[in-house]
Amino acid sequence: MPEELNVATEDRIEVKELLRLSGMSRTQLRNWVQRELLPRPCRCSSPGLGGSSSYYPAGALDRAWIIQRLRSHGVPMRHIRAILNSEKVEL
Repeated sequence: MPEELNVATEDRIEVKELLRLSGMSRTQLRNWVQRELLPRPCRCSSPGLGGSSSYYPAGALDRAWIIQRLRSHGVPMRHIRAILNSEKVEL
């Protein structure tokens, strides 16, 4: 199952960790965010480090695993969106 999560807080996950732990590509991540299957990242500046990082809510990893599992069973994206939004779906 999932590898250990290496983030500073339990409520967010860095993009690189989300990609590593979920096994998805950056393109796939962008696609799922565009389709509103995953939340948009939040950009956080790093004081003193001169940069910023993008973070997703920690729950994004669970959603990514759910999406991947449903896709592996041939569930269409429109149904996945409905399932994630707890809407009634006829399969």
